[in-house]
Amino acid sequence: MIKNISFKICIPLVGILGGISAVNAQCTAVSSFSENFDAYSSPNSIVPTCWDRVVLNGASQIISSTQPASGTSQIYQNGYGPGKISIVVMPLITNINAGTHHLRVKMKSNGAGYLEFGYIKDALPDTFVLLQAINITNTSYDSTSERTFTVPTAVPDGMRLAIRNPGTSFAGHYWDDAVWEPIPNLGTHENDISEGIKVYPNPFNDLVNISDIKDVKIITINDAVGRVVQTIEKPATTLKLNDLQKGVYFVTLHFKNGTAKSFKTIKN
Repeated sequence: MIKNISFKICIPLVGILGGISAVNAQCTAVSSFSENFDAYSSPNSIVPTCWDRVVLNGASQIISSTQPASGTSQIYQNGYGPGKISIVVMPLITNINAGTHHLRVKMKSNGAGYLEFGYIKDALPDTFVLLQAINITNTSYDSTSERTFTVPTAVPDGMRLAIRNPGTSFAGHYWDDAVWEPIPNLGTHENDISEGIKVYPNPFNDLVNISDIKDVKIITINDAVGRVVQTIEKPATTLKLNDLQKGVYFVTLHFKNGTAKSFKTIKN
């Protein structure tokens, strides 16, 4: 069972101002956290200590006890329609862009669910940057419910991880057992899976070559501030990136064993 051990030094949130949590400047940044939400319950709780939330135009976000993945509680997000947005903002972490940790969380929905994983400055809704879309089809916490999200090293310091319901799905979304943890060490072969792989030329014009893709599952292209601008689900050894504007990009190879490796590139 996951324990709430990361926030002992934090002071509870002041409250809700116009649907946006008051940012608590006295919460200290952590290098990891493990939250199963069991120390909180509805209707009194909405987010854990040192987390924040944004709820706009009648959207809903609470702590729910409806069949959580473990223990007694979980996050619930709901709302459909223009501007009905809810964002759960995770605590400030010291190593958001170190490339050493990932977010692991279990998710389900009661319909065709859609959430967004990204980052945000404090709890300001207009600053949310999408890193990965999350389509949820499982209606219970089963073998497919656990998701792992990597964070590009291009994400600026001081940002906070967040999960947003943009109001585009009728579904109620549930998630539980959120863990910011070191990327696990794998066996020697798995650890070396990305060794020797090259992404070239750099700088490039329209085409980027990858020396070996046999173990690559997905490739994502992030811009200089970490936004995903392109996702390639069936990658080839040559990527056509002629639609990109000139600038700095990060080509991230997501391997079949769950690891990822990013390459900084420049388009002329």
